[in-house]
Amino acid sequence: MPNPKVDVIVCLYRNAQFMRALFEGVAVQDYPRDAWMLRFVDNGPGDGTLDEVRRLMVEFVGRIPQVCIHEPGLNLGFTGGNNLAMKQAIVAGRDYVYLLNGDAAFEPGALSEAVRVAESSADIGAVQSLLVLQQDPDEINSWGNALHYLGFGYAHGYHRKRSEAPGGVTDIAYPSGAGVLLRTSTLSKIGMFDETFVAYHEDLDLGWRIWLAGQRCVLAPRSVVRHHYEFSRSISKWFWMERNRWLVILRNYKIETLIWLAPQLLASELALFVFAVAKGWWRDKFRVWAYLLKPSTWRYLAVTRRQVKRIRRRTDREILALTSPTIAYQDIESWPVRIFLNPVGKALHWLTKIVVFW
Repeated sequence: MPNPKVDVIVCLYRNAQFMRALFEGVAVQDYPRDAWMLRFVDNGPGDGTLDEVRRLMVEFVGRIPQVCIHEPGLNLGFTGGNNLAMKQAIVAGRDYVYLLNGDAAFEPGALSEAVRVAESSADIGAVQSLLVLQQDPDEINSWGNALHYLGFGYAHGYHRKRSEAPGGVTDIAYPSGAGVLLRTSTLSKIGMFDETFVAYHEDLDLGWRIWLAGQRCVLAPRSVVRHHYEFSRSISKWFWMERNRWLVILRNYKIETLIWLAPQLLASELALFVFAVAKGWWRDKFRVWAYLLKPSTWRYLAVTRRQVKRIRRRTDREILALTSPTIAYQDIESWPVRIFLNPVGKALHWLTKIVVFW
């Protein structure tokens, strides 16, 4: 039986310093070289990363698979850049795409193991590799991302020891886009990244849709990727994180669920606004609210909700079973989380899972 065809996609943006590690990781893969290829998308024209890629292609000739370079001429963002390459992979009839961050690198056997896990069951739509920190490979970046039932997403297992990671294939709420194998037939059914998101939570939305469509997202702990991850403390990210959190829940939950959650969402918004004032990004909360009130946003949500309805094979009760009642992520530890969201969330999450039967 022929090996499944895989395209490994890397979006380039100010990643020149990480390219050697990425190429070294590619060179040690044992997946048959004629069954996979690399697709680089240049999201940072002129920043020197593509020049480094071309230099390394010459240095590693004979040790890496075929390489295809996409040069859109502008920054398409994480969503647009990956979508560009994923469309090409689907047209070419590839079985899988593997999204690999430009600041990440495979450990030996990572690609073969991810494909093996995906091939083990036809209902697996996404396989996340175990992400460890490139700065300290004994420390976890993510063993699958966690989804709070109010739409917050975070890296599960962050800062835990590698030895504490799950020992076998495990269902996860959604996979990190830093190192994930996606089945192209699933993407053809549910769509790729929503380019409205630009950055942050696009992988959360995709994972949610995979589950809604009756497929699964899993962790393959023996497929390991080293990721040079650092939590961004930039104030500018809060607008995208909060805006996209709202887009995810407004497009993917049923109306009945949103009505039930409305008081909890309102209370969490009030707590977050006080936190935003204290941290200096309260203007971004106003920008999020203004965006959500725009007629164009309502039209977008109406269209995307119809798309979700067409692919839906699971109930919101089943989705809620995948969610977390708490946020356990050290880099966003704050008093609203500690005092309000987590203690109250435990009780309300339990109640919500009882009430929501649809």
